[in-house]
Amino acid sequence: MVQIRRSDVSFDVKADGDIQIISISGQLDAFTVSDLKAEFKKLTDARNTKFVVNLGKVDYANSTAIGAIVAVAQQVRKRKGDLKLCGMNDDIRKVFDLVGASKILEIYKTEQEAVKSFS
Repeated sequence: MVQIRRSDVSFDVKADGDIQIISISGQLDAFTVSDLKAEFKKLTDARNTKFVVNLGKVDYANSTAIGAIVAVAQQVRKRKGDLKLCGMNDDIRKVFDLVGASKILEIYKTEQEAVKSFS
C-alpha cells in the first residue's frame, strides 16, 4: 500500500506597509517544500521584495526547506530587497546553524525586531 502524506504546513501572510510577513506553521521538509516555494512564488510574482518569515510555529525543518528559503532570499536581494527570519525555537535554530544558513540570513527573536530592521 502506498501512503500519500498530506501537507503538514500552513502559511498566514499579512502586510506591514511594504513588508510581507509570512507566518509558517507545521513542518518544513521535502514533503512541504513545494508548498513553501509556491507561496513565495505568489509573493515574488507580485513584485514584493521585503519579507519577514516567522518560524515560531514550525516544529521541524530540514536542509531542503532551508535551502528553498535561502534561494528566495538570494532572489529578492537581486531586486534590492531582503528576507529576514524570526521566532524560531532553539532546535530549528540549530538546523539553520548546522547548514550554514544563519550566516546568510538575518535572524531575529521577534517579528517586531525583524520588521523594524528594514527601517
